[in-house]
Amino acid sequence: MVTRSLCIVIAASCLGLLQACSSVPRQLAGPQVELVELKLLQASFDGQRFALRLLLNNPNSVPIPVLFVEFDVRLAGEGLLDGRSQAPFTLPAGGSQAVDVEVFSNLVSSASRLLSLVQGPTNTLEYELQGEVALNLRFREPLSFYYRGQVPLLLPP
Repeated sequence: MVTRSLCIVIAASCLGLLQACSSVPRQLAGPQVELVELKLLQASFDGQRFALRLLLNNPNSVPIPVLFVEFDVRLAGEGLLDGRSQAPFTLPAGGSQAVDVEVFSNLVSSASRLLSLVQGPTNTLEYELQGEVALNLRFREPLSFYYRGQVPLLLPP
């Protein structure tokens, strides 16, 4: 009797796992990710601390459970910032989600060098953003992304 009950519980668990896996399509389109905010928090001789805001857009008709976002940003064709989001989240179906990340870098030798890279009265910087979205799903490969654009550099008061 105990063996039969155990078999029923195992079979029900397997069916539940199969149903959960079937609710997410085999092929997910990678999210569109762009850098929408770049704020210089602190500049010293050792390097710079930045706050970045990434905007992820989900082109899929199902939500994407995200474990983390790992990325590299090249600013003005110069140095590289790299970072990783801290907490898991769900990217809504057809929707978007902002993710805030702090990074430290010795991107440039001084704050004056950093300011020399900005363009125009809006202090914009060209950037290239690439990385991967790690899914909070078993047996799923990360989704890659790449984006080029411009972002204003926000300076501390």
